[in-house]
Parts: sequence; C-alpha cells; structure tokens
Amino acid sequence: MDVNDIVNHSLKFKGLEGRVFADFDNERIQDIDIVGLTQTDYVKAFSGESIHINEGDYIYMFMPIDEVLPEYIIAEGFVIKNPYEFKPYKWCCKIIGELEYIKEYEFRFNKS
Repeated sequence: MDVNDIVNHSLKFKGLEGRVFADFDNERIQDIDIVGLTQTDYVKAFSGESIHINEGDYIYMFMPIDEVLPEYIIAEGFVIKNPYEFKPYKWCCKIIGELEYIKEYEFRFNKS
C-alpha cells in the first residue's frame, strides 16, 4: 500500500460497526503508534463477531472510554507482526494518524 492508498483510506468514513476492538493504552508507554491486537488470528468487531486478520491488513479500530456513556476513541492502521520479544501478541497494529474521539470524527465527515 502506498501513500495514496493511506490517504484514500482516511478519506472514507468508517462508523463503529466497521471497526475492531483495540486497547490503545496497552503499548503506548513503549511505542506511541503501536497497539497490541491479539494472540490469535482473530479480533472482535464492534458487533461482537470475530474477524480474521492478516499481516498488512488495513483496519479501523475503536476503544470504549466510558462505561456509562457510549463514548469511544478510534484509530486506523496496518496489521503488523508483534515487534516485542516479551509480549504475548501475535498481531499488533501500526497506527496511522492520531487517536480521535468518535464524535469529532463523525462531525468532520458530516461537515463536508
């Protein structure tokens, strides 16, 4: 995937239904743009279904930030092999861009 493909991905709206769960805080102390995804070949989608992932897949992620109010942080990036020798992941994600609140993201696309 080249730079134009990355730009084209970020121009497409992707709601929560098309995203997979990621705990953005799990590796951000070590690497600001890496997030651990899974120990297997599957991640959980917002809908609860299991999604098969492969190295190089471009994925859209979400993380709930409030248990009471439906509030989420989102991001996107490429699936990579676990770069950490002593971490239990099979797959991680190299985040492209910044983490963003879903409400800000939705506003940005609705404004157009």
